[in-house]
Amino acid sequence: MATPETYKCSCQICGEHIEYPPSYEGQQVACPHCGQGTLLQQPQIQVQPSVAPPASTVPAAPPMGGMPPPSAAAAPMASAAAQPVEDEGPDPYICENCGADMIPEDTVCVECGHRRATVKKWTGTAVFRLVAGLTLLFELVVFGLQWTTEGEPFGLRQRTRHAVLIKVGLREEVDPAEAAKAAGTNAPSILAAVPKDPDLILDEHSIKPDKDNGALYIHGVVKNVSKFRYLAVRVNFKLKDSAGGVIPEATATSYSQSIEPGKEWSFKALVLDPDAVAYEPVMPIQGYR
Repeated sequence: MATPETYKCSCQICGEHIEYPPSYEGQQVACPHCGQGTLLQQPQIQVQPSVAPPASTVPAAPPMGGMPPPSAAAAPMASAAAQPVEDEGPDPYICENCGADMIPEDTVCVECGHRRATVKKWTGTAVFRLVAGLTLLFELVVFGLQWTTEGEPFGLRQRTRHAVLIKVGLREEVDPAEAAKAAGTNAPSILAAVPKDPDLILDEHSIKPDKDNGALYIHGVVKNVSKFRYLAVRVNFKLKDSAGGVIPEATATSYSQSIEPGKEWSFKALVLDPDAVAYEPVMPIQGYR
């Protein structure tokens, strides 16, 4: 068998590949990559016998120079070759593309440039980070839709957005009644500060005595023009005397547990103050959806 022109081995310090002529086998030299001393030596493959060699019928010659007889050395190799070899995957010491020598830490072959396939294992930490990242991204998208849209299913109603801005101090709360009085002098600025959210509309209201007992009531209808069910709906009125002045602490109130979407509620608010002959609605109508 012809001797190869060059031998290959790995540096014992940095692990890089070194090529050298056969005459340098077994010598200590400086590594051309890291400069440290390393031994030039071909890797030795040792085969451990797994089955005891069969007994020979021919008397074995006594060992010479401490070396086992040829038959004793050949028997373990034959026994090892006879055993079935399990497939344990690609050999980490050989490039699967060109067959060049590689060390297990190498991912790219220096001979042909072939890259070993690497499979990233999904651990519990990686799965948790992925789920947490997707959840945070979804919440940011929903938050952005709430502040940029007003429709279903994520849009905040104008009244809710107005309440949030008041809570954080970015907008001042304005009484709708006071805003309506001042609308004649400074309508653009006042109306811009009042949230317009006509979910609950007060319609067809008037004050008149009841035909059965003569008590004075404010009759009217509240319409729910939204797509939501409103709960704890309350309509309030300030009472006025015959001169048109508001009677202090005199109010009339009517309450409903709920109004379904697109439905209306006919209410009767009892007027208890005997001096009350007129009224003024307190807007907006209270309710929760």
